[in-house]
Amino acid sequence: MKFMKWKSLIITCIVCLLPILLGVAIWDKLPDTMAVHFNTYNDPNGFASKGFVVFGLPFLMAVLQMFCCFINDINAYKHGERKKFERVTKWIIPIMAIVLQTATMGYGLGWNIDIRRLACFVVGIVMLVIGNYLPKFEGAKIKDKDEEKARKIQRFIGFETVIMGILFLVSILLPPIYSVICICLLIPCAVINIIYGIKIGRPLKR
Repeated sequence: MKFMKWKSLIITCIVCLLPILLGVAIWDKLPDTMAVHFNTYNDPNGFASKGFVVFGLPFLMAVLQMFCCFINDINAYKHGERKKFERVTKWIIPIMAIVLQTATMGYGLGWNIDIRRLACFVVGIVMLVIGNYLPKFEGAKIKDKDEEKARKIQRFIGFETVIMGILFLVSILLPPIYSVICICLLIPCAVINIIYGIKIGRPLKR
């Protein structure tokens, strides 16, 4: 796989695995069973063993990161590099791994962490960053669509992504139901993006 950028793959995967060091350092202080999933009211409703949290979750994040790097690199190989956007997308999972893994272990130690607000903050920031970079693709093409149509679609999706990011950040300041509404809005937003892309990409009738 000559198209793979092994340096970025190795570095980002190592970052995904760094929480293991923290887990080992505080191993004796962590409870044997830890909360790994929470509802919108910050009540834990999913649990796993300490070993899975410390070792299993970082490993799963590293595997997910490998897949992310593969998709990024094969896309760059086929359609041309977009270095800034690739750097952003390749660091989303490692940063999320550090933040969420630290929060999970902190909750296990008794820290007063609002997981719902933290998750909405992370999702909101990610959406703002991605939405900001999407319209800046250079020379992008989507299948058989011309460049101008592709850029128009990217601008629309970018704008919509930024709006959703703002809504997620605003929901941090509001009751939990507003975060649920934001999550529910993701599906119709995706449908709107698909419909808009099909409409714009459709050849003009002569």
